Amino acid sequence: MRWQIEHLVFCDLQQTLTFDQDVEQLEPMVVELLSYFCQNPSRIISRDELVDKVWLGRTITDNAVNRVVTKLRKALSDNPKQPKFIATLPKKGYKFIVTPVELAADSKQVNEQSNHPSANISMSRQAETKNSKKPKLSYLFTLVLIVISIGVMTQLGLFSSNFWQSETVEPITRIKALTRGAGRESQPRVSPDGEFLAFVEFNGDKMRTIIKSLIDEQMVEVSHSEQTNSWVGSLSWSDDGSMVVYLVTTPTSCQYFIRGFDGLSLKPPKLIHNCPQGSYGKIAFTHDNNRLVYTEAEKRNSPFTLFELNLKTGSKKRLNQPIHYLGGNSQFDMHPTENKLLISSPDKQQWEGFYSLDLETDELQLLFKQDAYICCGIWNHQGDRVVLMGEHPAYQLVSYNLRGKDRRVIYSGGQQIGAPERHSNGKDYLLTAGRVNMNTLYFNHQSQTVQLIANSSVDDRLARFSYQGNWVAYISLASGHEEIWLTDVDGNNTRKLTQFTDHRHYVDLIWSYDGAFLLGLALNEIHLINRQTGKASKLKLPQFEIRGVSLKDNQTVSFSSNIDNQWRVTHYDLKSEELSYLEERWSYVRYSEVASDSWWRDQSGQLYVGENQQLMDDPIINKIGPLLGRRFNLKKQANHWYWQVFNNGSYQLYSRVLTEPTEQLELENHSSSYDISSQGILYHQVESSNADIYTSVKE
Repeated sequence: MRWQIEHLVFCDLQQTLTFDQDVEQLEPMVVELLSYFCQNPSRIISRDELVDKVWLGRTITDNAVNRVVTKLRKALSDNPKQPKFIATLPKKGYKFIVTPVELAADSKQVNEQSNHPSANISMSRQAETKNSKKPKLSYLFTLVLIVISIGVMTQLGLFSSNFWQSETVEPITRIKALTRGAGRESQPRVSPDGEFLAFVEFNGDKMRTIIKSLIDEQMVEVSHSEQTNSWVGSLSWSDDGSMVVYLVTTPTSCQYFIRGFDGLSLKPPKLIHNCPQGSYGKIAFTHDNNRLVYTEAEKRNSPFTLFELNLKTGSKKRLNQPIHYLGGNSQFDMHPTENKLLISSPDKQQWEGFYSLDLETDELQLLFKQDAYICCGIWNHQGDRVVLMGEHPAYQLVSYNLRGKDRRVIYSGGQQIGAPERHSNGKDYLLTAGRVNMNTLYFNHQSQTVQLIANSSVDDRLARFSYQGNWVAYISLASGHEEIWLTDVDGNNTRKLTQFTDHRHYVDLIWSYDGAFLLGLALNEIHLINRQTGKASKLKLPQFEIRGVSLKDNQTVSFSSNIDNQWRVTHYDLKSEELSYLEERWSYVRYSEVASDSWWRDQSGQLYVGENQQLMDDPIINKIGPLLGRRFNLKKQANHWYWQVFNNGSYQLYSRVLTEPTEQLELENHSSSYDISSQGILYHQVESSNADIYTSVKE
């Protein structure tokens, strides 16, 4: 929706405020607040109402409201002492004292709407009017053409119901909340009779599965054991609603269980499969209650493989599936009426592919691929289109036909969206929407104090020290999409470095030793970002999975890539743009400006340290995985080694001095990313995290 607010134009979809040709990108919470003001002008709005309607009832402080109001006033250039837009009424609330005017959709929205069938009528009429002055064919000739066309299309099957179903894509015009918990709810599944909602709730360091009555709001937890460190998740209903199947994990076990279900009463659990320790998979019934599909990984952080389990025979079968890259084949969806899977899986280039697997014939078919950071496709209710999250950060649900064409935006919102699910009523969709406010903190070794470095109301991550130690670069969603920001180590002099307008997503940031540029590791590319101008350019590399990026020197980029099924270290010369390869012996190298802090890892997993590659014989350090995801986890600073371990919902950062008998817990981090320098540690903490489950509501 677009609003004219005095001399300004506000677009909540694009999250922008425009004056003349100047466009300011707004933070998501600022967008939500301004949208509510525009819909409720000239009346007093209390803080309680704002918390209920804008923050959706989440528990927040008065300071959180104050911060967002202050940011909105700054964007509007509004003086609180002499307000032109937002008046503060002590002990009463706020009043939006201008009268906004709702505008017609802008050109981009018109283009999106023109893809909808309801727009085709008016557009065809416009085209007819425009062409009315052109000579027309005779009625007889036109009739002949129509008859011939009908014959051809009939032979091609274009009048079948499946063909025309892909044209009836209805946008979601209204949603309503099904959960309002204090934590993050996800993985919604509505029972076949539509009476119950199963979902996963993550709150603090605990993940549990809840079943909630959609009639009287009563809830029951799918409790499984008295172990406080067990996680229960990924529940699926049988087609008749009489059974549920789900995953239970602990630090030392991974198991799938099945239980009978009657109302909110669960029968005793029955173990049906033991998965490898460290595997966190997904399981679902097929349209046959005796056949289930599930995923598992050989070990923690290894790719997922799809299997079918037959409850009658107890047999386990590996399914035909795409080749494993990254996380493998962890995401799948069962067709609404057929025993057919939709598999979302990345390829070697890191393009997301969408595949159809027929469980009866084991035939695998590639539907389409996209070079984008997207996730989790599902069949639509007719099974003739794919519905998925929009590009990162996802504020939209989009729909494609089975060839990856005919893109339709079916939902847009102001909160980030998680993976969608079909409602069992055959027409609606379930989605998770919410926000994460993650801050960046600096722990000072000398003073033993913690200081806030970046604390916008959204996600701030990937904080990195410059090698001079006086600047910090980090990624923030403060503008509505990912940008690189700079600040000093005191958290002052903060500014946005880049002006990105695309949907890029960085998984790592690396400073050059001289501070002249940064490297950003994207999905399948490395970008060089100028420290002064913020302009980014792609390194001339083929698209593939890249891990463990560092700099050998200011001219040479080092990274690891998979060559002949093993990880090899590659060097890229920034001047000549040429590639060279280290000897096959090395799988990973983390270079440092100080040569003695560099380390090397060989193909057998043995660690070596320093310029002379001295063998590391410490049993504790040798057990540490060198990477978390695609970033280096193991880091060295002088006589200290650092690494993180995920435990009970957070990352624990450890340090080790080789002269000491054991490691030391430094702090807890809510991100797998951290950075170290001689002065201290950069890490991340979640200030608030909330996501609720919504359903679309057909009018």
